[in-house]
Amino acid sequence: MCRSLTLFLFLRTTLLLGCLSAPLAAESGSQPIPELTKIESADLPIGVIFFALSEDGNTFIAGIDYSVGLYSTSDYTPMEKHYERKDEPSATMENTTSLGMRANIYDLGYIDANTWYFVGRTLIENDIRVHVRTIHPPQEVSASIIDEISYNAFVSSNKNYIASSNGLIDWRTGKYYPAKIRVLEPKWHIVPTLTPDNRIITYPKQKTVIFDPLNDTIEVWKDATSIGNSIVVTPDNHHVIGLSTANYKCTLWRWPERKEIGHCSKRLRGIFGKYPEYLEVLALSPDGKRFAIGVENNVRVYRIEPFQLELEASTPGRLVALALSDDGWLAGYDDKGSLRVWNIGTSSLVGQYDFPSVGWDANSGYKLAFQPNSNKLFLKRSAIEVFEIPKQTTQQKPEAIPGRKLDNPM
Repeated sequence: MCRSLTLFLFLRTTLLLGCLSAPLAAESGSQPIPELTKIESADLPIGVIFFALSEDGNTFIAGIDYSVGLYSTSDYTPMEKHYERKDEPSATMENTTSLGMRANIYDLGYIDANTWYFVGRTLIENDIRVHVRTIHPPQEVSASIIDEISYNAFVSSNKNYIASSNGLIDWRTGKYYPAKIRVLEPKWHIVPTLTPDNRIITYPKQKTVIFDPLNDTIEVWKDATSIGNSIVVTPDNHHVIGLSTANYKCTLWRWPERKEIGHCSKRLRGIFGKYPEYLEVLALSPDGKRFAIGVENNVRVYRIEPFQLELEASTPGRLVALALSDDGWLAGYDDKGSLRVWNIGTSSLVGQYDFPSVGWDANSGYKLAFQPNSNKLFLKRSAIEVFEIPKQTTQQKPEAIPGRKLDNPM
């Protein structure tokens, strides 16, 4: 009887420990880790605050406080620039000819491969506008007023609308659909989430609220709050990732039912939610099949369906940026200046690049992005920097990647 009880306890302990374990990335061995090749180009912009890479990988947009530009990824040369210098005419709006006009830039992004936007306010205007432009032909489609408060200048988009914390804009026509209540004091740098079914998830007065401006409804989601800067919804509108307010763990829900599927981290937030922003970093693959969560110097990659842990790895410092590709690459950048790239299929560290230590700036807004259909990785620090992933590294097909289904996730 005692032997049976001992065996039972041993097996139970083993299973519990196994639930908290993960496929660890191999970070040392007989072969040295290749150094990522950094591409040198005088045309890559510097002093960058805002950055986004197009879904087809052909262009990127970059902005500083008072100017924004569209660039080609083939040679990094600018295709358009707006409000570039104080002493030059504005090239943004056809009806503006004033010399010396400058703008404050707050946000930018892509709607699709040929349509992009930036949010700004010129010095002669009191309101903040989102300017939507096409690449071919290079023209402005619309310029819509969203607010007068810079706190509310952050937006997100889908194929049909642009969302601020206060409502929806049909970017093709400029028609505005306001939310039922006005968001006066959102948390700084919190980005509203625009779902594929045109609802807005945002955070007025430290609550998570779901607006549906098209149907004029509002609902408080008491069980969830943002991770990093926002709650993330997958492109197929089937899943959502955020923090559970019950235990402040990274959590995967089924959407729009909001049925909890499982957890993907230990407790993240401190008492009363007061914690450094950089403690949580979240990345979603472009196809929405995987996500990565970075907490301090630990990163985990999960397949969403079925929900399973595919990779766990570590970095020398605290993670400040993550990126996933559709074909199985993970990239991480930490506050010690270490850039690392892993092959998820082989659970191996395949490349790294270490920058000289320059100190940690919590407001730098570091970003990583894999260029589709290439072996290039973009990193935004104070400048845009481009790296080549070693071509000799083979990938395992995503469907064949071994993983462990989380029947009882953390």
